[in-house]
Amino acid sequence: MKKNIISKILMAVALVVAPLAMSSCDNEDNWAVEQVVIKGEGIKNKMGTIEIGQTLQLKAVRDFFVNGQGLAWKSSDESIATVDQNGLVKAVGVGEVVITAYTTGAKLSDEGFITLTVVNLGFGFVDDQIDQSEAE
Repeated sequence: MKKNIISKILMAVALVVAPLAMSSCDNEDNWAVEQVVIKGEGIKNKMGTIEIGQTLQLKAVRDFFVNGQGLAWKSSDESIATVDQNGLVKAVGVGEVVITAYTTGAKLSDEGFITLTVVNLGFGFVDDQIDQSEAE
């Protein structure tokens, strides 16, 4: 008799808990995030340096992609560096920029990033402005 009551209680708890657990799966915030690793020449510890005018081909590496899932790229500041949808970065201005690769088109979301420092070694100036006060 006790065994029968315990079984009924466990069944009732399962019937209440299971729908709650299943409904939380509809919320995209509950999906696990897998890491995207960005690789490229000279990139170490998610950091790199590039000179104005240069390009750098980046590659996003992930253990798996879900069927129908794509990959997109973005730059935190396009006045410093642009990135196309193939991961090709072009340095256009001095400064620091974050390049992000992120997955699109599926509930499993993911992103990875690197920080690039863009320098101007060609003229020896970090700032494009020259102090004219000392010029004669």
